[in-house]
Amino acid sequence: MAVRLDTDAVRNAVEPALYRDAELLRDSGRLGGLAVVGGGAACTVHGESGPHHEVWVGVVGGGFTAECDCGAVTEPAELCVHAVAVTLRALAEEFAWSPDAVPPSAAMVDPEVRRLAEVAASLPPRRLVALVAEHAATDRRLETRLLTYAGRLGPLTDAELDAARRTVDSLAGDATGGTWQPHDLLDAGRWIVDELEVLAARPAGPGGRAVVEHAARVWDALAAPLYEAGDDAGPEEIGTALRAVHVRICAELRPDPAELAERLIEIVDAAELRSCLDEPEDYLALLGSDGVAALQQR
Repeated sequence: MAVRLDTDAVRNAVEPALYRDAELLRDSGRLGGLAVVGGGAACTVHGESGPHHEVWVGVVGGGFTAECDCGAVTEPAELCVHAVAVTLRALAEEFAWSPDAVPPSAAMVDPEVRRLAEVAASLPPRRLVALVAEHAATDRRLETRLLTYAGRLGPLTDAELDAARRTVDSLAGDATGGTWQPHDLLDAGRWIVDELEVLAARPAGPGGRAVVEHAARVWDALAAPLYEAGDDAGPEEIGTALRAVHVRICAELRPDPAELAERLIEIVDAAELRSCLDEPEDYLALLGSDGVAALQQR
């Protein structure tokens, strides 16, 4: 059974000045959308001019726990201003807290990622910085994530969104122009996913979601002849990656479940054969079990 907190409990857990600052931060417009992560609430708190902070709050072992990369507190039971602001936001939105949430730091991590993280932690800071910069210079996704984490990049502008949409259309057009082979469609799909991964590294916005949904329609059309030819593996791999980007952006935006369901239905119904977004269970955290069941029963 989900448990709920209240504002009085939060107010009593911190100093009055910190609570007031948290209320101001909550109302500042700098908090991103809430995402359900491990049974707790995760949120990005954007800085006014500097880097943003990733915050997670939840109920762990019967106690309220927070994780924030700001470094202001060192104990999970302590609450920084970012954690309090996110908690107040979650309470206002009637977030359902799991009684046995799993914080990000305790979540299962790919063993290889853990191994490399341990290696990275052993490097002198200057050498690690040089290594990250070197690779970011040749990897657009890493470069974009680095600049976004540092607060150097904000949401995509209208011009950038238009350019991203044109890129998707251009890739699809090049793949189907003249005489084409199945590998041309698959290559186009992979390139489209690469573009979307770069886009999704920026703070999410409705415009970014619209571009991803446009790309989903484009890929559904490209994948149709592949499905007809009996090639399921290639289209499914690309479709899964594209859907993951869409889920990630929706998790940050937290759209109204009914509105999201309508958008999904529209895209799925428009597909000639199959739609890459037609996996309702992947949207469980956003639609709820009833919403997923309703889509599955269509």
